[in-house]
Amino acid sequence: MLDTSRVVVVVVVLVLVMASAGCVVFRRLASCGGQINKQSASFVFSKVVRSYSQTQARPVGVWGAGFDQGQPHAGAGEAPRLLREAGLVERLAALGCPVTDHGDIMVVRGEDQSPAARQKEVAKFNQTTHNMVKQILDQGHVALTLGGDHSIGLGTVAGHLASDPECVVIWVDAHADINTMNTSNSGNMHGMPVSFNIQQLQEPFPHTELNWLTPRLAPSRLVYVGLRDVEEEEKKILADLDIAAFYMADVDKLGIVNVVKEALARVDPLEKRNIHLSFDIDALDPEDAPATGTAVRGGLTLREGLTLCDMVHSTGRLRAVDLVEVNPTLGKNMKDVDRTVSAANNIILAAMGFRRSPPISNANEGG
Repeated sequence: MLDTSRVVVVVVVLVLVMASAGCVVFRRLASCGGQINKQSASFVFSKVVRSYSQTQARPVGVWGAGFDQGQPHAGAGEAPRLLREAGLVERLAALGCPVTDHGDIMVVRGEDQSPAARQKEVAKFNQTTHNMVKQILDQGHVALTLGGDHSIGLGTVAGHLASDPECVVIWVDAHADINTMNTSNSGNMHGMPVSFNIQQLQEPFPHTELNWLTPRLAPSRLVYVGLRDVEEEEKKILADLDIAAFYMADVDKLGIVNVVKEALARVDPLEKRNIHLSFDIDALDPEDAPATGTAVRGGLTLREGLTLCDMVHSTGRLRAVDLVEVNPTLGKNMKDVDRTVSAANNIILAAMGFRRSPPISNANEGG
């Protein structure tokens, strides 16, 4: 005999569960005319859960830092345009991510491309970068910066620290980018942005254009992932300041999941600080990202890069993301360029919490 009291309890529980999801499931099921089996019902429910979670995404403020004078090769300044043309902003919006687009700031190279002239331009542009990132963060949005070469990290990190002095930095890169003016062999400032933000590494800078900067990054709140081409002077700095650094050898031994867990534990053991993720596309192996300025074999696979970004996003504390060093002029052909742009955009999607969405790919991408 049917126990009506149990049926009533089950129905009430189901109603409460569905109501907590905004009754969206009921509307979706009703639109199917009741002709669904268990398999299709499961599919509809999974779609609704995904849609519901995406509508709760933190708003994102995106802007393009079209600047590439931190190193000699022109081209990285065109990357924001390419990332946009590949559909990045539209995809984020379509996935339910509230996006405020602040446009791109492009800087055309001058005739004087001496190291001293480029250093002055880096200092000037990074004040703009600092102000933009701080403005976006102060609005309560995630600051998504499309580079540009990695010299813009000087300003993005400084801007984040100005907005939130307690934030931590995860620097994903084949290189440490922690040279100082005195330790650098080249004078290229895309290899120095971290050092300018650390008080212990301050040295006289020959141009007044950097007077705006206040170094606020404590070495204990910085961690590297993916290193594999680090200069000896930089290794000494990392050791002297006890900066956490995970080389590719560590990724190979421990696996990317364990490396990310350890990296987060080093800089944020209490799991309460907001995170700045600065991702140089050359952290990936050239097989996945060939169009970049300083490619080094033996890097992260694209899958490892996506896993890293997804894990950082999953903390709920990611507040700023830089994606840098895509350089279309350095690809051997359009397939190289498209492969690199696709990798960069999918890294960004993962950092924004959309690792499981269909990847962005370009028509010319392939082997």
